[in-house]
Amino acid sequence: MIKQFIILLLLFSCSKSFAQLSAQAKQIESACKLIDNDSSLQKKIYEQEEFMSHVTDNGASLTVYHKNGAVYRITEWVGLSGYVVIIDYYFKAGKLVYVRDEELMYEQNPLTSEITGKFSKDGRFLGQYFFRNDKLFDEVSLGHNRFEDDEHNNAEKEFTASAKKYLLLFRKQ
Repeated sequence: MIKQFIILLLLFSCSKSFAQLSAQAKQIESACKLIDNDSSLQKKIYEQEEFMSHVTDNGASLTVYHKNGAVYRITEWVGLSGYVVIIDYYFKAGKLVYVRDEELMYEQNPLTSEITGKFSKDGRFLGQYFFRNDKLFDEVSLGHNRFEDDEHNNAEKEFTASAKKYLLLFRKQ
């Protein structure tokens, strides 16, 4: 019994859940929900050839949500053969404040190994990344992703670079 308790205690203390967000991260998350529900935002949609250096097998798009010249959210949708990546970048006063990174795996037919077109309940990643002055200050995730064990991939660098690139693309129009 004590052994089980210690194992459970270690598991809970080593993992970070969504309930453990800092107060500032929770504020940012609430502000982003308001952006998601703002029907007055205008949309500018870019096809993959306009923002990517390569073409994916199931397409891609970039949607910029803006009003009066200010960008509030950018959604990057990338369709690959086995999964879909959806990354939402949120901005306040032109600065990146939050990124929601989601990867959804397609189900495979167990007999034929063909993709069914439905998303798997098991193969999913969801990451939340909170920024202040282009620096990552809090993050939480469920599932496994590209930033986990690879020292060559850095969430802070990749997300801030992509956000700046996409803002620049929008401002060039």
